[in-house]
Amino acid sequence: MRYDALRCATLSKAEVQRMLTTKSIRLTDEELADLREYLDISGEVEAVALKRAAVRGIRELRLAEAIRVYLEERDSEHASHIAGLPRAQFLQVLTDKGISVLEGQSSLASEMEGLARRFGDRRLAQAAIEVEPVGV
Repeated sequence: MRYDALRCATLSKAEVQRMLTTKSIRLTDEELADLREYLDISGEVEAVALKRAAVRGIRELRLAEAIRVYLEERDSEHASHIAGLPRAQFLQVLTDKGISVLEGQSSLASEMEGLARRFGDRRLAQAAIEVEPVGV
């Protein structure tokens, strides 16, 4: 966000206005009172608070949709794309929320097989075949 502000500072007003889009929202009296109370408490500028709230809300919506898709499809790559997060970070979010990321038991061999298929690595596939599960 700071980078954008610095970048905009070096551009002409016309260039900045071409980059930005104005949106408007309608608030109920109760929502407006809530906003005003927050602004009084925080001392924040209304436009900045509304933009931060919108951006935060969009992130939350994307994450909620991504979790829904993940629970239905069990495709963490697709779901992480919806969330706008790297896959590892999305998986961490799932774990933090207590959502299982593994279906059933996992073994080193099955994980290696999956990676071998994903990357088309025959040597890894062969190594997966040679790995014996622990306790067998």
